[in-house]
Amino acid sequence: MTTTPKINPLISGPGLLQMLMGILLMVSASVPGATSDSEPKKGNVKALDRLHAGLFLNYDSDVQPQFQGSPTNVSLGMVINYIDIDELNGKMTTHCWLNIRWRDEQRVWHPSEYDNITEITLRSSEVWTPQITLFNGDEGGLLADTQVTLTHDGHFRRMPPALYSAYCDLNMLNWPHDKQTCKLKIGSWGLKVILPDNSTGKDKSLDHDNLVQSPEWEIVDSRAEFVSQDYNGYMEYTLVAKRLSSMYTAVIYTPASCVVILALSAFWLPPHMGGEKIMINGLLIIVIAAFLMYFAQLLPVLSNNTPLVVLFYSTTLLFLSVSTIIEVLVLYLATAKHKRRLPEALRKLLHGNLGTWLLLSQFSTTGGAEAEKTKEMDEHLYDNPDEQDATSPLGINPTEAPGSKANQFDWALLATAVDRIFFVVFSLAFLVLAICCAV
Repeated sequence: MTTTPKINPLISGPGLLQMLMGILLMVSASVPGATSDSEPKKGNVKALDRLHAGLFLNYDSDVQPQFQGSPTNVSLGMVINYIDIDELNGKMTTHCWLNIRWRDEQRVWHPSEYDNITEITLRSSEVWTPQITLFNGDEGGLLADTQVTLTHDGHFRRMPPALYSAYCDLNMLNWPHDKQTCKLKIGSWGLKVILPDNSTGKDKSLDHDNLVQSPEWEIVDSRAEFVSQDYNGYMEYTLVAKRLSSMYTAVIYTPASCVVILALSAFWLPPHMGGEKIMINGLLIIVIAAFLMYFAQLLPVLSNNTPLVVLFYSTTLLFLSVSTIIEVLVLYLATAKHKRRLPEALRKLLHGNLGTWLLLSQFSTTGGAEAEKTKEMDEHLYDNPDEQDATSPLGINPTEAPGSKANQFDWALLATAVDRIFFVVFSLAFLVLAICCAV
């Protein structure tokens, strides 16, 4: 009878247990730092693991937590770090931190039972978080994925950095001394109630005390309020930003003052220097046209509120065009060979009170001898200045008829009077324009 060989069984029972314990003791003895000093750390880790396992057992991160039998409320606050406004695209860019808080009555514990742990940090994907978005901007804004803190009384808190680019209804009428009012509508499509966050002890949930100063904009006023709609709600943050426009004084207003001064000073040049007057006006027209092109590239094309500065420059361009036409007329009056005498009534006005008011008395003369002294008025004269129409059939007394030089002088005096009158008219026009366009 053949006997079947017996197979030695594996070590089992108490022998196996003793062998495993021996191996563990040897491994623990060979690991550096595995001493009794590490026992408190192991105890802490175990308490945190127990706490985490107990809090999130059967927890669904897709379901909004409950508080006092109803969906928990979410409070939202904002801390602004930096703002900038893009005038051409009509947008306000805001760099900020959000302060999102909510409460879950089932996520509470007693710190004494878990080695006095009062707060834990969680990944945002582990818990339910409100989906905060920007309603009036590009793609809802950029919201960073940050961790969530949970305190022992069930309060969740998340503070992600955000970058929002919101549409803004710009009013450029008073540019560059304008104030722009822009709104950020921040909320969640699934939440009907969002409360202002007052956890900082302030009366407002919008903080910009630590704002990094923009080179062009300064926040002068702000407010926050909750807006409820049929299917959702959002916090509406209103920011009033004032432009810091000290640089524009040198860039815009100083050249405008120089243009006005040069345009008015051209009226005081002698009337026969009409070519120089037209050249000055032409140069000023080119300068203003360059400024208008600069404004067209810098500012948005708005149909309802054109900046007053642009209106000032464009109106000044129109004034200079009219001034050029007047200078052409003045040049004609002063240099053309006039065969007709100046009307006597007009001549008496020029040599009377009107001439005194217009400072023409220094040019006044009653004879040809005095007219010789005013050489700037005597261009393009007759070749025979003393020629008199003595053979006239009307029998005019030659001594009573004015010479050609005296006749030419009267017309030049009229040209000077036209210059002085339009100097007053344009001075008043520029004054009214400056008052109307003052910002």
